[in-house]
Amino acid sequence: MGWLHDGKWLLLPSQDSVQKIECILISLDFSFQMHADDFRYDRCGVVSGLRDGGYSDDMTLAALAGAHKRLITSPPVAVFPHPLSSDLSFSRYWNYLRKQTFVLESYTSKVNWIMNRALFSSHCYLSWGFVVPYLMAMTHVAAALQIYIQGHAREETTFVSNGLLLVSCLAACTFIELFSMWNLTRIEVQLCNMLSPEAPRLSLATYNWVLVFIAMLVDNFLYPISAFRSHFSQSINWSGIRYHLKDGKISKIERSTGPKYTDLAWKKLYGKKGALPKTSFLGALLRSLEQWRQPKKFDG
Repeated sequence: MGWLHDGKWLLLPSQDSVQKIECILISLDFSFQMHADDFRYDRCGVVSGLRDGGYSDDMTLAALAGAHKRLITSPPVAVFPHPLSSDLSFSRYWNYLRKQTFVLESYTSKVNWIMNRALFSSHCYLSWGFVVPYLMAMTHVAAALQIYIQGHAREETTFVSNGLLLVSCLAACTFIELFSMWNLTRIEVQLCNMLSPEAPRLSLATYNWVLVFIAMLVDNFLYPISAFRSHFSQSINWSGIRYHLKDGKISKIERSTGPKYTDLAWKKLYGKKGALPKTSFLGALLRSLEQWRQPKKFDG
């Protein structure tokens, strides 16, 4: 840490990125950076906030930066969707989602607590508000298929016809949504390439937007479940260390004997390195379900 002592900037690596040297080097792309003097002299209360039981470094810094009117910028990897790791399993994905919701349980002040509760409530409402129409659409389509197979009279299908009309409207809205996402991402990528010509060029040509849409459905369906789980458990396994919170601050730390989950994303968007891995998330999920259904040696 000697090279940081006299430096102008201080790098705060992600908690998942301190396991290996190469992860620390990669973390230069997506970790927090702040003026070293602000950290040394605790001008914004970062050191005291973390020392006083602060759990999440990014949430703590974001809250303090907002309170002190300091500017926050995001690197491209925090803005664009990126490919998942090739060895992704459902347990790793669930642990990652728990991390995203668990940070809302930590806070440094009353105002920060109110903001986190507002984020908690609005995100849960919007997540299931996004998923429920598609569940209803699946119900209408299933009912229409059942009526078609059973050969009911046309007079008996009025309600289903109205439902299919709503399904058609939802499909049109979904197409517009995906097209808007693709166009916005394309413009952002062009902007990044123009503003940083010396950096490797960003490329999203290999993205499958159908899979992106499925990932959005899965993520928004599971988010409220994870949020409520984090709220009532007040503990999480983060890279082999279990943290316990009380009143928004760390009250207990213990080494966990369970699996050590790390970051699940493959955070490269450059050229061929940004290509999607051969193993998809759905394939990993099916593989996990098959392993779960296999009889264990102690069964029977």
